[in-house]
Amino acid sequence: MGEMVGRFENTRSEEHFLSAFDKAMTKWPDREDRSVETSFGSTMVSTVRSSGAGDPLVLLQGGGSTVAVWDRFAEAWQFDRPIIAVDTVWDAGRSVQRRPVADGRDVATWLGETLSGLDIDRAHLMGYSYGGWVALNHAVEASERLLSVTAIEPPGAIVRMPVRAWSKMLRMLLGDDEQYRAYLTWVRGGRLPESTMLDLLMAARTDFVQRGTPRPTRLTKDQWKGIRTPLMIMLGGRSRLVPSIRASKVVRDVSPQAELHILPDASHAVLVDEPQAVIDRVREFVARHDR
Repeated sequence: MGEMVGRFENTRSEEHFLSAFDKAMTKWPDREDRSVETSFGSTMVSTVRSSGAGDPLVLLQGGGSTVAVWDRFAEAWQFDRPIIAVDTVWDAGRSVQRRPVADGRDVATWLGETLSGLDIDRAHLMGYSYGGWVALNHAVEASERLLSVTAIEPPGAIVRMPVRAWSKMLRMLLGDDEQYRAYLTWVRGGRLPESTMLDLLMAARTDFVQRGTPRPTRLTKDQWKGIRTPLMIMLGGRSRLVPSIRASKVVRDVSPQAELHILPDASHAVLVDEPQAVIDRVREFVARHDR
């Protein structure tokens, strides 16, 4: 079973990664970290200590990333409501995977167990990239505690990723560190992350062996139509992973009630390219759907 779950290469690799993680997390507001036991492993959760009175907002980062990506967003929203960022159990991070996550239903089960462990009965859910796919699957499979869902650039969930994107991704997975940097530059519209975040991404790549994680798949029409939770989808107009024109047509067809925002100048890295737009639109959307 150990071969089928994500793990660090060794103790030294884990220490190296956590050192890079701690440096990246210095930009976060003061937080409390808590581990929640699930049937898929222990899940680490970071909650901002100072928070407003609104309903909580749960954040899910992209694949190969960490909760560090939410630093400026946690700071911006902390006085509106509790901000809770979840270390996905299958990625490099502080969570420890003990069981494979086979598909979207497993993903929803894992997240549901995490929210139950936190005693959260109602919450807003927001995911970026792979986390957006996770959020959509949770809306399909276990929407009873969701007040709203925001999915930003969910690859594979709306339309298939372009062949060129799969080719670039495969080359990156099989290549060396230079290939990984080239992929990051390509997918982010020509720019590498700043040094602290780049160090963390490189550590996640070199120190962690990822296993037991499902590949994002498209939601069926019936799944889209079954989502009753208020839904907002944000796409980058220059994204190379989620073709915005094709994806927007699909969303309007299968989920006409969803709010759809295309940020024309943004790449797949919407959180970096248009942070203020994300902050403002998410703040307004979730406030509208508070209890």
